[in-house]
Amino acid sequence: MTDIYMDNACTSFPKAEGVSDAVKYYLDKVCANAGRGSYERATEAGMTILETREKLAAMFGCSDPKRVIFTPGNTVALNMVIQGLVKKGDKVLVTSMEHNAVIRPLVMIGAEILRIPADGEGISIAEKLPDGYEKAKLCVLTHASNICGSIQPVAEISERLKPYGIPVAVDAAQTAGHFAFTMEDLGTDILCMPAHKGLRGPQGLGVLMMSEQVAELLPPFMAGGTGSVSHSYDMPPFLPDRFEPGTLNLPGIYGLHAALRHGSLQDRRQAEKRQTRYFLDGLKDIPGIRVPGPDDEEKRVGVISVDFLRRDNADVAFRLEEEYGILVRCGLHCAPDAHKTVGTFPEGTVRFSFSEYTTEEEMETALEAIRNLA
Repeated sequence: MTDIYMDNACTSFPKAEGVSDAVKYYLDKVCANAGRGSYERATEAGMTILETREKLAAMFGCSDPKRVIFTPGNTVALNMVIQGLVKKGDKVLVTSMEHNAVIRPLVMIGAEILRIPADGEGISIAEKLPDGYEKAKLCVLTHASNICGSIQPVAEISERLKPYGIPVAVDAAQTAGHFAFTMEDLGTDILCMPAHKGLRGPQGLGVLMMSEQVAELLPPFMAGGTGSVSHSYDMPPFLPDRFEPGTLNLPGIYGLHAALRHGSLQDRRQAEKRQTRYFLDGLKDIPGIRVPGPDDEEKRVGVISVDFLRRDNADVAFRLEEEYGILVRCGLHCAPDAHKTVGTFPEGTVRFSFSEYTTEEEMETALEAIRNLA
């Protein structure tokens, strides 16, 4: 039985064409650390890093590629921002749909969390900002829910915060690589994303982009060697070195560099909308299930949760693999607040998430399995 992979919200599969070849090429043929030598292989690694920064900057509207920072993952990027700009007792504005990559750092710091309420579809209500929001030190917003795919009104919220000078950070874990947008479109000062989801690159690599103003305010998250200003005990004052101590994940960057060469975001978004519409329509007449989130494919990404009302969701996920070869993720998906918001806490859901490679035949197999298991 051939596996049907429907866990792309966790990590994309298959990767973009050429990703594994690029990783292997770096390990087999280059394997040098950029910025630590002047020989040809080290120079090639440095140029690949630069080209990848430039591609990402152009893709997401960051005006200076030096403000595109590579991190060990999206969670680290978010922590760099949160732990750098927030102190104990500071007010921080978030949506009620956030991932624990946002909530746990805020709780660890001891910040006062102000939540923007969401409607029954899991879409934040921009005009209902909580009391005291104008005194927030930072706003962190998920761009789309990893539970029900609901796309959040980030630009509208950002516009409402402008008069108060509150920096806005966007967690684009479920949107980067799925459709086209820029930092200016969202009105954001900070954009965080992983390489391994919609961008279709390797795991263990994240990206942090920021405005010039934020780059001046944000302290280094950690310190170490950079290959530059080595006579000084202080971190270099210039970018990107100030935020990139130690050895970068060069196999991951080579893989991401390859991934960014392929695919039209417009085509990818159209395919995702067709898949989402097909799957939502197929779920409508199945008794014994609940599907949180918007019914309109324009308002969501290809992440669809199913709550089995007469079955244990974990058992359903197990049977989907054992009996049908369908790979999904069940539970709370590291986002308990989102499940509370859409009414699926504490049982969680069984989450189906697609890529442009997911076929109609695979979706029909999944729908038939849901009918049989519900």
